[in-house]
Amino acid sequence: MRKGWFFLGCLLLLLSGCAGTPQSREAGSTAIVGVLGVEPKQDGIQIFAAAEGREGEDPAMYRSWGETTAAAVEALTSSGDRIVSCAHVEHLLLTENGAEALPEVLSYAFQVPQQSTETQLWMVRGNSLAGSFSGDSDPARRMSVLKAAGKDRARFSPVTLREAASALAGGEALLIPGLEESEQGLSYLGLALYRKGEVLEWLTGSSALGASLLKGDRVHWTGSLGKGSMSLQSTGCRVVPLFQEGTLTGLSIHCGLEGVATGGWDGVEDTHVLEQETARAMEEALAVMQRAGTDGAGLKERAGLNWPLQWQRLSSQWEEAFPDLEAEVSVTITIAERQ
Repeated sequence: MRKGWFFLGCLLLLLSGCAGTPQSREAGSTAIVGVLGVEPKQDGIQIFAAAEGREGEDPAMYRSWGETTAAAVEALTSSGDRIVSCAHVEHLLLTENGAEALPEVLSYAFQVPQQSTETQLWMVRGNSLAGSFSGDSDPARRMSVLKAAGKDRARFSPVTLREAASALAGGEALLIPGLEESEQGLSYLGLALYRKGEVLEWLTGSSALGASLLKGDRVHWTGSLGKGSMSLQSTGCRVVPLFQEGTLTGLSIHCGLEGVATGGWDGVEDTHVLEQETARAMEEALAVMQRAGTDGAGLKERAGLNWPLQWQRLSSQWEEAFPDLEAEVSVTITIAERQ
């Protein structure tokens, strides 16, 4: 617990702006950090910061370690011949072993005027960021590429500090976009199922796409048809709780999707195959969440909309029953004309 508070202390100082006001540096010599990563290490903490190069300059990366919070922050702000400013961080990266500090970080972020609550939150699989903040890597530019990939929720749904705080305040689980280290640097992995200070499961591949559709997001789908790609947008999922003699035993889930071809499609595709594939992806996502015993897609609330007079019974049984619920998932897809 003491180590957790120590680790948190550094994060809070970082999110409040990082830089002090060293008198030995010129006022204009400032590195504006766009990506901030933090991980616990040994008996202290390690901080990573990255800024894109400006006006022909090379990208800047900084790393610091300290036995105390003050030492770690001072080491970062004294990096090289620049002031290191974290007042405009676009991406906050947490390693799996740093996930326990998330609630306190979110709480503090709303108390710091200069910290944007629209900063995007990411979870990095593993316990180290060293490979992505070293050598020829350019994590700031790489994260800009990943941000573009998620624009308009075409591949994944970004989670901001504001959205994460809202979910945690309501006691909800979070599906946080996840990253992993690869030869290209940081790469999109899928979704981290987070609850109560830890990552319970990772959803990757089709299960991540299925989870996004269950939540109501837009995804980029290729599937097995192999003739092109399609943008799929959920138009809503109807979740009906199934009871036997007053006991919650299952769920009937029907989702409507609207598909828009984004390239390579010839004529009317086999929508029946696509409906089966997306339904299987949602079933895979649901199986992962049930294995973790955590509803990360807000199914309980939607089930309550179809059982409003029995909400108390549904709510009281949900947590215990959820892992073993039998679920039937069906999908209806409407193919729209590409504009």
